[in-house]
Amino acid sequence: MKNNFIILIILTGISFQFLSCNTVKYVSENEHLLTKNTIVVNDKKNVDDEINDYIVQRPNQLVLGIPLPLHFYNIGNKDFETDFETWKETKPNLADFTIGLFSEKQARGIRNFKYNTHQWFLNNGEAPVILDSKKTTQTVENLTAHYFQEGFFNVKVNSDVNLLKNKKAAVNYTVITDKPYALDSITTYIESPVLDSIYAIHKNESILKEGTQFKYSLFVDEKNRLTDIFRNSGVYRFNRNAILYEVDSSKTNYKSDVLLIINDSINGAAFKVQKIKNIHIYTDYAYGTKDNPIIDTLNYNGFTFLALDQIKYKPKSLLNAIFIEPNSIYQDDTRELTRKHLRGLNNFSTVDIKYTELGNNFLDASIYLTPLKKYSLGFNTELTQSNIRQLGISGKLSFLNRNVFKGAEILKFSVQGSFLDSKDAADSGSLLNAWEIGGDVSLELPLFFFPLKTDKVISKSKSPRTTFTLGTSLQKNIGLDKQKFTGIIDYTWESSKTNKHSFQLLNSQFIRNLNTDSYFSIYKSEFDVIQNIASTYFNETLTTTNVIDFIDTNVDANFETTNPTEYKIAQNIKNRHSILTENVLIPSIAYTFTYNNSKNYKDTDFSFFRARLVSAGTLTYLLATKKDDNNVKTLLNTPIAQYLRTDLEYKKFWGISLENVLAFRSFIGVALPYGNSSTIPFSRSYFIGGPNDLRAWKIYDLGPGSSKNGLEFNVGNLKFISSLEYRFKVLNSIKGALFVDAGNIWDITNSTVTSSEAKFNGIKSLKDIAIGAGFGIRYDLSFILLRLDLGFKTYEPYLPEGSKWFSNYNFKHTVYNFGISYPF
Repeated sequence: MKNNFIILIILTGISFQFLSCNTVKYVSENEHLLTKNTIVVNDKKNVDDEINDYIVQRPNQLVLGIPLPLHFYNIGNKDFETDFETWKETKPNLADFTIGLFSEKQARGIRNFKYNTHQWFLNNGEAPVILDSKKTTQTVENLTAHYFQEGFFNVKVNSDVNLLKNKKAAVNYTVITDKPYALDSITTYIESPVLDSIYAIHKNESILKEGTQFKYSLFVDEKNRLTDIFRNSGVYRFNRNAILYEVDSSKTNYKSDVLLIINDSINGAAFKVQKIKNIHIYTDYAYGTKDNPIIDTLNYNGFTFLALDQIKYKPKSLLNAIFIEPNSIYQDDTRELTRKHLRGLNNFSTVDIKYTELGNNFLDASIYLTPLKKYSLGFNTELTQSNIRQLGISGKLSFLNRNVFKGAEILKFSVQGSFLDSKDAADSGSLLNAWEIGGDVSLELPLFFFPLKTDKVISKSKSPRTTFTLGTSLQKNIGLDKQKFTGIIDYTWESSKTNKHSFQLLNSQFIRNLNTDSYFSIYKSEFDVIQNIASTYFNETLTTTNVIDFIDTNVDANFETTNPTEYKIAQNIKNRHSILTENVLIPSIAYTFTYNNSKNYKDTDFSFFRARLVSAGTLTYLLATKKDDNNVKTLLNTPIAQYLRTDLEYKKFWGISLENVLAFRSFIGVALPYGNSSTIPFSRSYFIGGPNDLRAWKIYDLGPGSSKNGLEFNVGNLKFISSLEYRFKVLNSIKGALFVDAGNIWDITNSTVTSSEAKFNGIKSLKDIAIGAGFGIRYDLSFILLRLDLGFKTYEPYLPEGSKWFSNYNFKHTVYNFGISYPF
């Protein structure tokens, strides 16, 4: 409580410092600080963010209602003297004292340091926004133009400047729209018979319809629609400037007549439908050698491949990414589709497509491909942190070979290693006492590599890909020192711009534990629990190597009769020991569907949905014949894991303003063992907590349910988590966030040794959902975002009734989460 009180005093002091700052410090006597803009439309205050975009001058940025960047700017001193000699003359006593205490050189350095400090505040803060009458007038003009384009031809916009106390001002904009005009008769005048016939086919799809409110955007959309139609119907020369509108808004009944005019030519050349005659593909084009003679030429299925050196690509493979066909009419869509898919091969630095007009309504198409370097090396490093691995330094070296089999394939070989500070290590007192090393090789093919033809089901326009991956890794001083082998066959394709699919025909992993004898030395909390049972009920002292023998011998049916709670605890620990120490083979088939309507990486207003279904061990179980002593089917003397798992994730982002985003994420996952397995492998189970999850708890620290067993690793086979985060700009590259996370894991098996608190028992188990809240600070380096989130335990389901809320909501129990990029 004492620490919290001190921190509260400090935060209050800082807040008071900012609040007490004079916001008009750098506002001159005849100037006014703009503090507020208000738009009233037809006697109602505007709540449409789009309308606010037409305001030219806006007040200083607010951070949680405080003009923090302005206060930051005001800390700096604009009038700080920079000349050292001037300072000595104007303040001789202070100068003599400083020089006498230090030296003239050091005093000059101190002076320069103070100057640079003030400049840093001025450069990183935000100067006061001074009311500008010209910008107010420009805003009135912008609002008038906007409503006029929306069909309000009689709109009137006025501004009223309200001068406030302390050199501050607010501006009120009043908009009276009157009634909007609607489209009346819509007629066309199309000079070209070719264009007229094409227009007639698509006339009923017109965006301009009688009775629709007049909006300038509708005319733009209709112009774009017609341009797309004509240019995808073979009219190569068509230009959107050939489309004109004449609008008669002189009527007094709030209706406008529209005449659509489409000219028959551009620069005197009549529009016509043109076909592709020849297609030339330059496979090694470079601007510096573009005039060199062609050495190698190959004709294939009506396409001509050319190279300055040697054609290094199989024609059939490149044609899987080319949609322009000989003797087909010109289409913008096939041109863009070809450019997109050729770039998607990741073999070419530039892709350029040009057309040359020939006689007799024909075109020649030329595709210029500039290859990337065949070989490339990549190296990256990363710092990691979690409650299990206090500090980690990792590095990855990648070697990439493009066009390895002349089919635009990509062969990638990677080696990665990590040095970690692990509390599980035998020498846990030393820094970086654990390590992990691994490697993998992958081959990506720009097609479906499958015995049967799939073209009719997954056409080449859907960007089919096949990726083969083999990998292995070895850990030392991390848990039980696992060794992993992985093999994956993955098919991916895109059914639309927003929908992506992945089908893993094989995702197989073999996990081998190399240090099982140290289990109870590593998981000390479990050993302590069993030792307490042994000493309390049997007067025995255990070692870390005879715990399981003790449970098998003593914790039996008779012990259950007298001590049912301790029996369940001991059997649960034995069950966890079996799960974590058992070598396991996990052969699975998985399908993933992803929806993402984000336009680009800068988009802040979009939705994301992902669904994944995994079936593990079904086919392998049917083919396997051997069984172990527990009647469990094995392959290579390793039990075959068999389970079904489904994961659903939804994310929604709202761009509140240019620098403010509201982000929502929700996830639910279920994994059910069956057949050959009674439990889910540890590596495929759910955990909760950590920097990208429930941030008020460390990884593995919560659950299952309302249980509080104090064990190092807590997992379950049902998980739910939901997060709401408000992200905002604080200052330049510094960003902030306020968040609330809620979630937990549960056990949904019929295990008799699992406590009732850990099981999911329907709707009543929703009371076990833990809640954490907090704030974060992020530093945006453009190419990477560094993140620190502070999570506070808000609702703890494992605490007694009456103390679940806010019992540990303080800085003493804060969980600090370091991360790279946003949490979701």
